[in-house]
Parts: sequence; C-alpha cells; structure tokens
Amino acid sequence: MSTSSPEAVKKLLENMQTDLRSLSMECKKKFPPVKEAAESGIVKIKTIAARNTDILGALKENSSEVVQPFLMGCGTKEPKITQLCLAAIQRLMSHEVVSESAAGNIINMLWQLMENGLEELKLLQTVLVLLTTNTVVHDEVLSKAIVLCFRLHFTKDTITNNTAAATVRQVVTVVFERMVAEDERFKGIVEHPPPVQGNTNRRSVSTLRPSAKDAYMLFQDLCQLVNADAPYWLVGMTEMTRTFGLELLESVLNDFPGVFLQHQEFSFLLKERVCPLVIKLFSPNIKFRQGSSSSASPAPVEKPYFPICMRLLRVVSVLIKHFYSLLVTECEIFLSLLVKFLDGEKPQWLRAVAVESVHRLCVQPHLLRSFCQSYDMKQHSTKVFRDIVNALGSFIQSLFILPNLGNNAAVSAPAGGSGSGAQGAAQGGPGAGGLGSNLTTQAAFEYRGTWIPLMTVSVQGSAKATYLEMLDKVEPPSIPEGYAMSVAFSALLGPGAGHNLYDREGAGHGGGGSRRVQGHSS
Repeated sequence: MSTSSPEAVKKLLENMQTDLRSLSMECKKKFPPVKEAAESGIVKIKTIAARNTDILGALKENSSEVVQPFLMGCGTKEPKITQLCLAAIQRLMSHEVVSESAAGNIINMLWQLMENGLEELKLLQTVLVLLTTNTVVHDEVLSKAIVLCFRLHFTKDTITNNTAAATVRQVVTVVFERMVAEDERFKGIVEHPPPVQGNTNRRSVSTLRPSAKDAYMLFQDLCQLVNADAPYWLVGMTEMTRTFGLELLESVLNDFPGVFLQHQEFSFLLKERVCPLVIKLFSPNIKFRQGSSSSASPAPVEKPYFPICMRLLRVVSVLIKHFYSLLVTECEIFLSLLVKFLDGEKPQWLRAVAVESVHRLCVQPHLLRSFCQSYDMKQHSTKVFRDIVNALGSFIQSLFILPNLGNNAAVSAPAGGSGSGAQGAAQGGPGAGGLGSNLTTQAAFEYRGTWIPLMTVSVQGSAKATYLEMLDKVEPPSIPEGYAMSVAFSALLGPGAGHNLYDREGAGHGGGGSRRVQGHSS
C-alpha cells in the first residue's frame, strides 16, 4: 500500500493521535508541559485533517509544530518516553511529511541524545530512516547527522560500534546516490560552469548542485580525515581511524566512478587529494627493508602496517581499474610502487599482498593493453608493462633461491625428484609438504633443490583466503603453502592473465624471456 493512499493517510492520522495520547499519559505526572504539548498536537492534527484535501502536504508544511511534542518528549530523557517519541518521528519520516526545518530540529534533538549516551541504536535507526526516505536534509544539517553516526562508531559498546559503522557506510552511499539521481534529473541540460580554481581548502563549491555539493564536501573531508587533518564540513568529529576512512574512500570510488569521471570538481579531488594521499601513506612501505639495520640511516624507518597497506593497495586497484584514463601519470607511479613491493627485501606479507594486486590487474586485458600504449610504446616513457612481467619472473625465482625470505612453506624437493621443473605428481600435504606421508597428486615446481606446490588461483581475483580481503585482521596471517608463487604464476601464465603475459612480452622485449619461471626445465 502506498504511503500516500487515502487508507495510508487515514492510518497515519490515527497512529499519530494514538502516539500523542500515549505521550500525554506517560507525561501526566512528571512532565506537565509535554502533556499539554501532546494534547495541543492532537487538536492540531484534527484541524489539519478537517481543513485540507492534501493532508500529507499540510502535515509537511506544519511539521515543525507537529513534531514538537515528540521532541519535548525526547528531552525528558526517560527511556520509555524517548522510545515512544523516536518511533513516532520515524513514522512521520517514512510518510515524507518532515520539512527541512523540522528535520533540522530532529537532528539537533538526536545530537543531544547522542551526547547523553541515550538510545544509541534507535538514534542510528532514526538518522537512516530520515536520510533514506527524504531528500530534505542538506548542508550543515546533513553533515551533523553524518558526524553523529561517526561519533557513535567510536563508542565503547561493540553492538553500537558495529551498527554505527554499517550506518555510516549506508549514509555515505545515500549521499552519492542522491547526487547520481540529481544528475539524472538534469540530464540533457547543458551547463557551462566556470573552471575550478586550484584552492583545495575552499569550504563550498559554487559550481555544484545541492546533492553534488554535499557529496563533494563529504568526500573531501574523508580525504582530510585519512590524512589526519581537520575536516572542513564534518564539524564535531572527535575521532577517526585511517583504516575505516580508507574503506569508505574505496567504496565510493568503486561504486560511483561516473561521478568522478563526469564532474571536473570530483576529478580535481582525485588528482589533487586522493593520489598524493595514497603516495604519502605508502612511504613507510617504500623505504622499509626487511632485516636492514636502522642504525645505518639517520632516522628510524617506520615499519609497514598490514591493515593500512592492504587497504591502500585496494584503493590503488580501484584507481587503476576505473580512472586509468584520467590518471595516466599517477597510475605510472602506482604501478612502479607495486613492482617495488615485489622486491626480495620487503616483508613477506607485503610481497604477497602486492602480487595479489598485480594479479587483479593482469586479469583485465584492456588495462594491460592501455599500459603498453601509454608507457611501453612511447619512446621516453617507463616500460611499465615490461617491468611488471620481469618483476613477476624475478619474484617467482627469488622464492626458490631465497625460500626463507619469500615463502615459508617452500621445502626441499622430495627424495628421488627428477630435477625437472613442473612435477606432475609429487608428494604434498600440509606443513613441510607432507614428506613421508601418503602420496598425493599435486602439480609443483622444483628448482635448485627447492620444491613449491602450485595451487589453483581463480581467474577473477585470487585464491580464496587472500590478503586483500582480510579487512578484519590486524596482523598478517601466515601464507598458505605455495600461495605467493601460485598467484604470481597465474598472473603471468594463467587463463585470465591478459591472454598470457609471456606470449605478449617475450617477443617484444629480450629482457623478459630470460626471467621465465626457472622450474619449467633446464
């Protein structure tokens, strides 16, 4: 049944009067002013119903007065009364009879309840109902509603914390969905906005429509917060984690690429804010060398941190996938970084997560073609495609030459190994390859006495338990046996790897062919 049908409107009026009567009864002894406001509210609703044909329109027009008794009820801070009032307010919202000014009053009241630690789950629910059923909330009122959700994400209660995290994600999505809907409404209308000036600190963007401006301010502040800077728009933020901020940035970039490709203001944010931020946060990973003595350098080098690095690589994968055409220069830097992270002196987990990221790119032939056209085929450009192929070959080779650095599951070749590269049937099993246990058939590579099994890696992403998906981990888990080599092998020669990187690379660049998986046979 539609919320605007005569039956639905009649039901709404009945429910509102029931809510107000219940509120009057609850406040009879302790809160006389609220009781009086509730009784006046009943008269107001009856008057609106009697005098108007468009009852919903009239309710919305008078919504500041209609919600007032419920706001006063929340002000009592009595749990039973507050719950009754929040349920009544949600009902009004779901029928879209809340005006902009009434919504502002509601958010202010929710803020007070949040600061008093009251009804936290109901507050989150109320914000979500308001923002998903109405488009009346913009600008400062919207930012206050979002900050309220962020604040509740950092409470000590686990259930509130997790619910608030989910609410923040939904609200961020809603803000961008509104912008997409707004663009759709104005489709075909030609506008000529003035060029965007290079001031990254501006507080508002005059060239954007209301929903687009909200989305811009939100995204800009997510960049600010991830960079540990004060937000411009999300006033009142008291806490933020870099990991959560990176997850939100990634979801927006992945779910709404059109926004950044079609609006120059958002393209500006990508180039001027997101890319420098990613490069800056990658800094510890670039400088750090496994086992190197910090006394040799004047300042100690910050250790790479798995949760940040993994999320940064996810963001980089999205940037290259969706915005390559816009960020050709920046993507060259990102791809060079990925190649550096495969280096044998990097921590084992960093090499593993980097090889997964390379694999994600290698299963997209159109991207590989773009890399060749934009870099390798240009005379004075970095040979990015060649470097990726060579780096993957070197990565695999290093696992056999220095197994303790690159793959903790590499084991000595089974006794009686033929010395040929790919072992069609070799001993295998958990731990140290299952030596001495039952024979199992497993493809593997052997080189210089080191034996590494070949695992199945899916074409779309990587094997099931991948580092890039471990968003709940703080410490990098141990690598499954043969995993890193298998992902690299799949990136080079797997069925989805750009129709086989070596077929493309071997003929064109002499340096690439010699870096093949050394286990193939000598």
